[in-house]
This record gives sequence, structure tokens and C-alpha cells, in this order.
Amino acid sequence: MFCAKCGKELPAGATFCPSCGAPVGGATPGQPQAPMSGIDALTRDSKAQQYWVERLVAYIIDAIIVFVVLAVITALIAIPALFTGGATLFGAIFGGLAFLWGIIFVLYFTFMESSGGASIGKRAFHLKVVSKTGGNPNFAEAFVRNISKIYWLLLLLDVIIGLALSKGYQEKYSDHIMGTKVVRP
Repeated sequence: MFCAKCGKELPAGATFCPSCGAPVGGATPGQPQAPMSGIDALTRDSKAQQYWVERLVAYIIDAIIVFVVLAVITALIAIPALFTGGATLFGAIFGGLAFLWGIIFVLYFTFMESSGGASIGKRAFHLKVVSKTGGNPNFAEAFVRNISKIYWLLLLLDVIIGLALSKGYQEKYSDHIMGTKVVRP
């Protein structure tokens, strides 16, 4: 059998195409398969579940790396302000830096994915972000696919909407918009 979406040959017993993530279901050659959302795939396929657990742990690894560095920088800036300018200045500096944290977090992912195809966390799980051409996403593609990481609730919505609207399980909504996907090379 071959994947109805990308045309790659499917291994025996596959429920999802290992190349593009499209569901195979119970389709037989030449017979159309019933559409299945990414949420359906996530509830039924252990490979889809493992994929998203790996992406979550990769995200946590990246968050720890970025936020430890940012916490040290924030402490170096904000703590002296607490002793010299009072609590009001400390609050203003900390609040402003907290906003910058989100922007720096998005830029970290954007730079790592546009230059090398993967963040440190994704590399730990042998995952890579690819554009519709199969190469690394360009800066704009990487920026748009990561903009939801500025705030955890936006990221959660990006994932849920992407899974609800896609026929595979590898796309956040921002991936769908930009034509990017996180794959195992």
C-alpha cells in the first residue's frame, strides 16, 4: 500500500504514514480512507501519543535552557534595583523583563529552527522542523510557527486547533498555516 497523501510506500500494519503522518486507517489500495483529525489520531495511535510526549519534553528542555539563562540575567539586573531604587523600580524592571522573556523565547526557537532545523530539545529526540520544500524553514516560517510560544495558553490553543483541523497528528495550527511540520529525519 501507498500513502494517499504523499505517495510513499507504507510498512505492513501501519496506521499512519511514517513520512507525512497521514492516517492510513482500514483503507485498502485504491479505496479512499475516511478523514481522521489529529485529535482522533492522538486518542487512537500510540505513535501519535509518543510523538507529542517527545515534543512536550523537548519543549520543556528548551524552556529550562532559555529560562535559566534569562533568570540569571534578570537577577543581575533586578536585584541591584531592589536595593537602589526600591520595590517600585524592581517591579517595573521585573515586569518589563518578564515580557521580554516571551519575546526572547520565541526568537530562540525561530533562530534555532531557521538555522539548524531544530532546537536543542528537538535534537535530543531526533526531531526536525521542515518546510514544505523539505529543508529548514526560513526565518519568517520559523517565526510564525513559534509566535504562539510567547504565552503558554496561546501555544496550547495552537496545538489543539491544529490537531482538530489537520488530518495528521504532526501539525499545530501555525504549522498548517506555514506549511511546516516536525518530523523524524
